[in-house]
Amino acid sequence: MSTVANLPLEISFAAVDGPIREQNKKVLQPILLDLIALALNIKQLHWNVVGPHFRPIHLHLDEIHEGVEDAVDLVAERMSATGHSPSGRVKDLSEGAEIEDVPEGFLRDDEVLLLASHRIRSVAAQGRSRLESIESIDPVTADILHGIFAELEKHHWMLQAQRV
Repeated sequence: MSTVANLPLEISFAAVDGPIREQNKKVLQPILLDLIALALNIKQLHWNVVGPHFRPIHLHLDEIHEGVEDAVDLVAERMSATGHSPSGRVKDLSEGAEIEDVPEGFLRDDEVLLLASHRIRSVAAQGRSRLESIESIDPVTADILHGIFAELEKHHWMLQAQRV
């Protein structure tokens, strides 16, 4: 009989173990929740943008949303690979996401640029602060997060450049 078969299910999936495994959960679960909340905020802004620059902003927000959804999947899959069940349940999101919600209703294009860039910057900054605790113990997770935060920071810059 295999020793893997005798392990709890989540540990048998783990590509890493010990402190690396535990630190991954501490780092990745809050990042996952913030990314899910960011995706929802970006889509909310996408649906409600109005103004003379509606079309390019509307399309740009779709691109950002697609990238954030990809990041959500990367983080969730890394959690699974490190032996943790990722949670993106509504309950967990409402209790654990640290990103601010966007206002409801239609919003002028210049306000949408500001709101989107601030939310993106917030998620990237919060994620970077969490990244420090995994950097030296799990370079694979750190590499995944570096890529995600680089993309978020690029989107922040592009949104801000449209505000000039």
